[in-house]
Amino acid sequence: MPAPTLRVFVDFDSDTAFEVNPLILGSATEGILGTNRLGSGTLPIEITDLVTKVGIRRGRNRITSKFEPGTADVVLYDQNGDWNPANPNSAYYPNLVPLRQIIIYATYAGVDYFLFSGFISKYDTGFRQGNEDLSTVTLRCVDGFKLLAGSAVDSIPGSGVQLSGARVNAILDAIEWPISLRDIDAGDSTLQADPGGSRNTLEALQTVENSEFGGIFLDAEGKINFVSRNNLITIPATSVYDFSDTGVDISYTNAVVAFDDTTLINDVTVTRSGGTAQNAYDQPSIDKYFLHSGKRDGILVQTNTEALNQAKGILATRKDPEVRIDSIQLNLYDDTNPNKPLAGVDIEILDGVTVTKTMPGSSSVTQPSLVNAIHHDITKSSWMTTLYTSEPLLAGFVLDSAISGILGEDVLSY
Repeated sequence: MPAPTLRVFVDFDSDTAFEVNPLILGSATEGILGTNRLGSGTLPIEITDLVTKVGIRRGRNRITSKFEPGTADVVLYDQNGDWNPANPNSAYYPNLVPLRQIIIYATYAGVDYFLFSGFISKYDTGFRQGNEDLSTVTLRCVDGFKLLAGSAVDSIPGSGVQLSGARVNAILDAIEWPISLRDIDAGDSTLQADPGGSRNTLEALQTVENSEFGGIFLDAEGKINFVSRNNLITIPATSVYDFSDTGVDISYTNAVVAFDDTTLINDVTVTRSGGTAQNAYDQPSIDKYFLHSGKRDGILVQTNTEALNQAKGILATRKDPEVRIDSIQLNLYDDTNPNKPLAGVDIEILDGVTVTKTMPGSSSVTQPSLVNAIHHDITKSSWMTTLYTSEPLLAGFVLDSAISGILGEDVLSY
């Protein structure tokens, strides 16, 4: 089966409204009358034929880091200066301005998969410098996380004592983020009333994320996803794709395996807003690996007991180093297994995958993981997708799971 087909569209509408479920001509899934809708101005314009290279970066670098704004660099041939914002003869003039929407997706086996939805933040011109060179322009793109980081909030209407998912929705309501661009779990923790005070929207959302011990990210379609703590714990136990180098499952290349102290934490302090510091530590781990401290401040849980449970949960899963598989790479032009290109375009951030790596000495490592980041590097003749993986920062016992329900090995979460 051939590799996925890349398609890129730009929406030159002159307003800042979000295009939800836009109509894209020629698409089997995004060109359905009565389902997909026209924008407020012109149709999105397809620029795929001009594209020579695409690089997409979405997610976070480490399990202990926050999710960052996603980015995409789209390199176009531009022999005639059509993508010069100052060229009045351009077919796109005067609409080559920052923050126009861009959609990048792949078609595979007749199905469309979003890879990136965001906004053009910058037009970088690459001038021809020789007879063999072609003039290019690079569209520097960011996703909606940048809009969240650039919008301020103070008091949040309707944000009294409530579940974490309701708090996320209240914050998004305050900036009029579209309901159709949300996928919000109810949450497991009941939070204090929002403390108020000037901060940006992304900071307010990440405070909820830390309080719940869940996950907030922007998916490839541009939707804000909020994953609850218990769902985040159970996701690795239900893998959507299995990868291995044993000839069974989906093959991969360039696995990065690590065994170090990067995720080691043996002294944890968690302090809730209005509460006292709650500490948990493991002396045998400190004696063996030295002191590795971590802290979480300002979370909005209601009791010191829940703050202490967070500290104990982190300690239980991070007090001992383990062999990790940090990333794997997929060549989507490898058609020996049709599930490989399918996995490359279908997997989303915080999906569960299982990776098996054969090690020297006839041993192997099998890691049930969360996908923390997805990178695509695409040219006219190649497509490499890198998945950055890790075990959850907070793990737990999952009933009836063969990999996360083992008595004596897995611990109950709070």
